[in-house]
Amino acid sequence: MRATVKVLATASLACLMSAAALAQQETPGQTAVREAAFADFVPLTDEILRNPDPGDWLMMRGNYEMWGYSTLDQINRDNIGSLTLAWARVMGQEGANQGAPLVYDGIMFLPNPWDQIQAIDAATGSLLWNWQRERLGVSVDDGPLRSTWGQRKRSVFLYGDRIYTVTANNEVVAIDARTGQEVWATPRGGDGYATNTSGPIVVEGIVVAGGNCQVAGFGCYVTGHDADTGEELWRNEVIPRPGEPGDETWGGMPFESRWCTGVWGQITYDPETNLVHYGSTGICPAPDVQRGVAGMGATMAGTNTRFAVRPETGEIVWSHQVLPQDNWDQECTFDMMIIPTVVNPNPNAEAMLATNPNVAGTERRTLSGMPCKNPVFWSFDSVTGEFIYARSTWAEAQNIYDSIDDVTGLVHINPEIIVDEAGETVFFCTFFAGGRDWPSGAYYPPGNIMIQPTMDRCTNMTSRTDREPAPQFSYNVNLVTVRNPALPQGDDYPAGRITAVNVETGETAWQYTQRTGNYSPVLATAGGLLFNNSGDRYFFALDIDTGEKIWQTRLGSGGSGYTVTYEVDGVQYLAVVAGSGAGGAGVGNEGFDTVTGGNMIYVFSLPQPLNP
Repeated sequence: MRATVKVLATASLACLMSAAALAQQETPGQTAVREAAFADFVPLTDEILRNPDPGDWLMMRGNYEMWGYSTLDQINRDNIGSLTLAWARVMGQEGANQGAPLVYDGIMFLPNPWDQIQAIDAATGSLLWNWQRERLGVSVDDGPLRSTWGQRKRSVFLYGDRIYTVTANNEVVAIDARTGQEVWATPRGGDGYATNTSGPIVVEGIVVAGGNCQVAGFGCYVTGHDADTGEELWRNEVIPRPGEPGDETWGGMPFESRWCTGVWGQITYDPETNLVHYGSTGICPAPDVQRGVAGMGATMAGTNTRFAVRPETGEIVWSHQVLPQDNWDQECTFDMMIIPTVVNPNPNAEAMLATNPNVAGTERRTLSGMPCKNPVFWSFDSVTGEFIYARSTWAEAQNIYDSIDDVTGLVHINPEIIVDEAGETVFFCTFFAGGRDWPSGAYYPPGNIMIQPTMDRCTNMTSRTDREPAPQFSYNVNLVTVRNPALPQGDDYPAGRITAVNVETGETAWQYTQRTGNYSPVLATAGGLLFNNSGDRYFFALDIDTGEKIWQTRLGSGGSGYTVTYEVDGVQYLAVVAGSGAGGAGVGNEGFDTVTGGNMIYVFSLPQPLNP
């Protein structure tokens, strides 16, 4: 374990409060319904989680490898036009609604904003239990919470007979999956500045969770906890301390001035190699000139870095910095996927930035995907970290990378957009909300393609001179979102893009573009379908072999969270989380009805007979 972080005294008060006291009180009839629903509940073992039943959706992306793929095919490209609403439900809390429902044996566990989890009958939408923490106040000066980031609950994790989550005040919590009662809570420190947004994972009895320190005057960490007791077993900080390896890359910046680097993205696990993979973010403030390192070329080891670690100890097996000297809030913390494949990277593929000539024709267990907001696909050997290739979505999608070494994957960034002078304005692609942001991609095994939604939005960024940098100001810049000048500038400007890439070669399989943005994850299915949501509230399906849109329906507000699919009693369902946080207005959405708010979950199926 590394440095101890002071625990806010009031943070532990919430864990002493009974979930039953905060949740709605059950009637005897509701108790009977809940007990009947969980009567045959079988605790999830590591074996079940490694080999999930196709009818279940047991974690954020369906499996540890983060594929976002289902083998269910009852709903397919031939009958998608018959899809109908099976049930819908208003969710319990307002706020950024970016959750991924979990489904196990006909029971849905639904994360809501602001530390609320509901157990729901996945076939009918009826509530079985409700767990909710007391909502704490937010004040940078007074706390107890110093930021609103912790309202986001992208995922919870089901392991054994417990649900695991990380609360807004940075406590790892275990909840009885049958009753919704809190079992234990372990504070992780951070004085109300540190929180978590993407949720934990559990592997071999270890709860692994990252952290968000977006307005903190320090960097965040990843922790491992005993799933039975909550005891902290290890802690990895991402920013090196004085004298530690990598400290020399920070241009002499005092450790106390290295703010806000976190690991708030999704965490991947490879069951075959027993490695956990996660990525870190950039640094605050954004410009070199405000960090006091202008002209020094400070690459800042630990920032925007991919890590492979042992879940039982936190030992770092390998790491690779995918974007040094970040001046642009590119946050390389997002999920990458474990994909076994032969690798034959094509140096002449569209938008290819670098290929390793030493890997051609070999079989690899790759770590592949788009780790940063910058719209670049990377592929590594997941066991050793050996670089395989890197490519943009299209040739002029980004201007941050100047070059990448073919053999080592060492990055050289574009020197023309480093902010070395106070008040300087630079133009870069992409915007701080993407390119990509947290919305996940998917892997489609039948075609060996990885698929990622992105947006083509660029930025004019100006270093602020009207105030001194401070943690609560995060990047301390002014940002203006603009269109990419290499694209058509009229009413047909293609703000939203989905790119499918052959994992073996790095070649483009297909691309889909649309007028509005698409700030939501994708879901791939064996029915030959890829699901996504657009900024104008359309929930749609593409033919996954061609990228052609073949179905759409309009939701009450933007699809803001994950789409998942599952099966109950022989019926395949498709669930999508919608409401606040779907991208809303902005470049590409001008003139469209971009309603957000009114958090809901919508569940679709093929038409079913009426109940007798």
